[in-house]
Amino acid sequence: MTYSPDRPDAGPERSRDQIHTVSLTEECVMRPRIDAPESPVPLAQRPLAPLPPERVCEVEAVAELFLGIFRRDLATFFPHLQFLPAPLSTPNLIAGPGFEFLPRLDGSADLCLFQQTHRLVPRDGMALTRQDGQLIRAIGSVLGLRYHHLFHLTTSGRLELFRGGSEDHYIGAFVEPWAYDPSATRPSRIAQTILTLRTAALSTYENHRVSTGALLLGRDDPERPFPRTAADALPYGVELTGLKSIHRLCDGKRTLFAVDAEGRLAGILDIARFANELADPHDGDVPCARSYQAHARATRARGHVCVVLSPNQEIKLFAEGRHVFTFAHGRWRVLDPAAKFARWNDAVRSTAVARSIFQAALNLSENRQGALFVVVDEPRAALGRLIASHDFLSTEASAAPPSEFSPHDPLAKRALHYLARGRNVNEIDPAVLEALASLDGAIATDRNGRLLAFGAILRHEDLPGLGLAQAEGARTTAALVASRYGAVLKVSEDGIISCYLSGEKVWDL
Repeated sequence: MTYSPDRPDAGPERSRDQIHTVSLTEECVMRPRIDAPESPVPLAQRPLAPLPPERVCEVEAVAELFLGIFRRDLATFFPHLQFLPAPLSTPNLIAGPGFEFLPRLDGSADLCLFQQTHRLVPRDGMALTRQDGQLIRAIGSVLGLRYHHLFHLTTSGRLELFRGGSEDHYIGAFVEPWAYDPSATRPSRIAQTILTLRTAALSTYENHRVSTGALLLGRDDPERPFPRTAADALPYGVELTGLKSIHRLCDGKRTLFAVDAEGRLAGILDIARFANELADPHDGDVPCARSYQAHARATRARGHVCVVLSPNQEIKLFAEGRHVFTFAHGRWRVLDPAAKFARWNDAVRSTAVARSIFQAALNLSENRQGALFVVVDEPRAALGRLIASHDFLSTEASAAPPSEFSPHDPLAKRALHYLARGRNVNEIDPAVLEALASLDGAIATDRNGRLLAFGAILRHEDLPGLGLAQAEGARTTAALVASRYGAVLKVSEDGIISCYLSGEKVWDL
């Protein structure tokens, strides 16, 4: 509630210094109580509250703060983007940020904030994708809405905009942009669900970390409508995590909570069965880790969104049939598996081989097992230079080791070569391929998928000019070297998958 210093009966007395330092929100925008009834006039149609001239300098400071926050959060998601600020001029601060994102033909983009145009340029030369633009717009829409609700709103504020992490709201605005439209009055289900999972991650149940998840239901299917939500259904939010028994009802992998359009806990469902009922002829266009394939399929139709807290304590978000975001190692990562698989597929030049290896890498990553996959361009060129002759799988049984050998002999592992001799990654069972890849060393194939080596310690003595960093690990060094002979996928034990081509890392997943 706002008090006027000119009326002695309006509230507590204030000193001259206190009156002088009244906040901009309190002095310039006469805000009502938080529990005041919502105005029927949409925010976009309400007149902006004029600011007195003596306060413009303070608004400039606030605008500079918002611009700094935008640049900081942009760098969090896009460290490869260079922000080129506009020349100094007098911006129109009264109208608010007025955010606009304008892609350019050269792969860069113009960015309008406070009526000033800035430039976004990728440092790696890669053009901004449609998904990149969608996320940048989401950041702008959240910050713009916060600005208006701080300084220009004449009705009760949406306090949930300032609840939880800013990045969580950016993810929410990316998936459900309408929840951050100025005319929206309902909190974002995405941001609310993420905050709920964050809170659940702080708990344990019977000395085990909690894993859970929710399917946010989208549009109803007229042929198979959702069951009606019970009248006494609880809201799906942070308060629900106080019920310890709730953690046993849903494990996040087989079972998920169903959350309706109003954000209420509507029920519990078997995610595999739910996904099978939404069968789609284009299922499987983008590979996904085996444990979460049903979660991805469940979001292919009707706008469903799946958010999961995994046993690894990662928050995973699935939308439009894909694993879109992951929160791990203290930050959100934009995955874009479709674009990254497309580039890997182009490098391998065989969709069947590319898919088999990519799928195996995803499964190993989810299980936190390291691996190194090499698709060699010219096997003859790699023999003896990248892959030692005793690691190379011969097509002849006569190349097997002698019947007597020392277990410490480097040639001893030839005794197991017959298990993979003549095999192809397109024909071998996925679990067997993952087992071979999990051995120390690399697994190598040719472009047709024929296995060349497994458990191979790659050589790089003949590449002194590669310029390897001293701090690189053994697997990273091997990946950089091997990428001179073909396409490489490296799986780290922290769950990160990296692609290397021509001596450079081209993406992380």
